[in-house]
Amino acid sequence: MYTDFYNLKEKPFNLIPSPRFLYLGQVHKEALAVLTYGVVERKGFVLLTGETGTGKSTMVHALLANLDKDEKYVYLPNPLLSADDFMRYLALSVFPNVLSNAVDKTFGVETKAEFLMAFEHFLWETLQDQKNFVLIIDEAQEVSFELLEEVRLLSNMGTAEKKLVNIFLVGQPELNEKLSQPRCGALLQRIGTRYHMNPLDLKGTQEYVAHALKMAGAENPQGILPNSVVKAIHQYSEGYPRMINTLADNVLLLGYLRRQKKPTPSMIRECYDKLRPDVSSSTSGVKELRSMARTKTAAPRVTLPLRWAAVLLIITVLVALFMSPHGREVARRLTQLIPVS
Repeated sequence: MYTDFYNLKEKPFNLIPSPRFLYLGQVHKEALAVLTYGVVERKGFVLLTGETGTGKSTMVHALLANLDKDEKYVYLPNPLLSADDFMRYLALSVFPNVLSNAVDKTFGVETKAEFLMAFEHFLWETLQDQKNFVLIIDEAQEVSFELLEEVRLLSNMGTAEKKLVNIFLVGQPELNEKLSQPRCGALLQRIGTRYHMNPLDLKGTQEYVAHALKMAGAENPQGILPNSVVKAIHQYSEGYPRMINTLADNVLLLGYLRRQKKPTPSMIRECYDKLRPDVSSSTSGVKELRSMARTKTAAPRVTLPLRWAAVLLIITVLVALFMSPHGREVARRLTQLIPVS
């Protein structure tokens, strides 16, 4: 929409960037190197963590793109599966034709055992061909404890010297908390390689933005997004590539709509404010609830006029009571009970 306005060949900032736009800063180079090392050296379990938007999945796809075409792998992007469904997924991925009919049946113990035997045979053949097999589980913080145990048991295939399957667990920092649970102790001990991806620093953000603009056809990236704007992008994105893409894309669109070819830092703030959820209504609701709570818990304050009004009301009720026939009878009986001296 705005590419012609900025003399670009294509959009430079997308939430799902093209592999051609892959930027490898220091953090990304290290993450990719760790993943590659895990494959080449058959490290068994490899753990890659990072906050949402740091580029974990991008690094996984970069790894897969660089693997030899004969290398075998299974990539599981959605781990919200039962243990049985996970086995079905693995079976269909490894043997799409041979087991397509078998896995449609009820997945009983016998069928699972047959698959595991066939799977181990497949892994040994892969090893003999000097190839690797990699199982990658993305968003692994969502994996159930039951499924984690199944994954751990898969790693038992092979010998102590020869690992038949490399298992990569990729997820958010909550994954570390899950693996720290006592029931995951055996799995945690097997993770020999791990890496945590941090956000980009200011220099990394500047390089990231410049790289994307150049790949999109910009001859002078700073002529489109000056350093002051990139600094504002870094400030509000906190260095997370996904948020960098979102802010940069929005500010270019805003500049196009306003016919302003050089966005300003204030426009970044404007885009950031628009991207944030509207919490004004919820905030006012919270304030109202807090006010109600204070009203209910606070001790009531009775002013002096109110006290006198209450006294007069009591006197009035008593006078009315004793003026009635029933009230006079009660008064007569009370006087009889009072001793006369």
